[in-house]
Amino acid sequence: MLTLIARSLSMLPLALLYRLAWSIYFIVYRVFRVRRKVVETNLAYSFPAKSDEEITALGRRVYRNYADVLVEMLRSLRFDERELLERVQFNGRGILEDELKRGRPVLLTAAHQCNLEWMLLAACLRFDFPLEAVYRPLANPAMEKAMTSAYTRFGGRLIDDRSVIKAVMERRSVPRIITLVSDQAPNTKDETYWTRFLNRETGFFLAPEIIARFTEYPVYFAGMRRRTRGFYSVEFKKIAEPPYKGRANEVIAAYIHAVEEQILAAPEDWLWMHRRWKRPRPVYAKTGA
Repeated sequence: MLTLIARSLSMLPLALLYRLAWSIYFIVYRVFRVRRKVVETNLAYSFPAKSDEEITALGRRVYRNYADVLVEMLRSLRFDERELLERVQFNGRGILEDELKRGRPVLLTAAHQCNLEWMLLAACLRFDFPLEAVYRPLANPAMEKAMTSAYTRFGGRLIDDRSVIKAVMERRSVPRIITLVSDQAPNTKDETYWTRFLNRETGFFLAPEIIARFTEYPVYFAGMRRRTRGFYSVEFKKIAEPPYKGRANEVIAAYIHAVEEQILAAPEDWLWMHRRWKRPRPVYAKTGA
């Protein structure tokens, strides 16, 4: 039923969907107050210099932008290539293309900033090389099918994070872009790197570090920003280069720095509703443990 509703709504133009976004914002933020305490607590810890009024105002912008992204994701089910490429602009993609043309696969990291789905879909169209996204399968079969269909409609390929090393090594020498989004909270079974992030002790997946060192791929960061409503730009920059024989955890540390820098520049566009800090740092954990 949800899939049918989503596909029906996706036929509406974005102008109408943005009107729906205001309704979503009002219901989620004002009526049901969905995770408002989580968002405001996260913001207050991360920006201690802001007043309560400033935190509340920033929280409202977070919910408004999130509602916009939700309806944009609906619209992407019906996007044609021209419309998508008009709405997502890539800057500096030549540095990735130079690597790929030399036969080097690249590891492209990103964060849950702005509209991640649009960025991945547009990258499938903009680059003449395969794009593979590492992801964690959803428990709901209908949602899993819908997400898989959305991510692969322009030729992208999904890699189950439970078998990522095997999948990467099977095509180790194939020039392609492998994307990793590692700013969500790892669970207790994941190898975790602990550091200070947004003013709090925070655990991160070690996957970017492990994959980079295992494959000797160069690592880039894709920073996405909102130009105006419904239009985004993506900037690429190299954050790590093999051989990785320097200090331990240099890749993950560079990634975390890039993510934090991006969030501080536009905090209203990050996924603050996620319970990012629900797992405290264990007393026995060391940095990189």
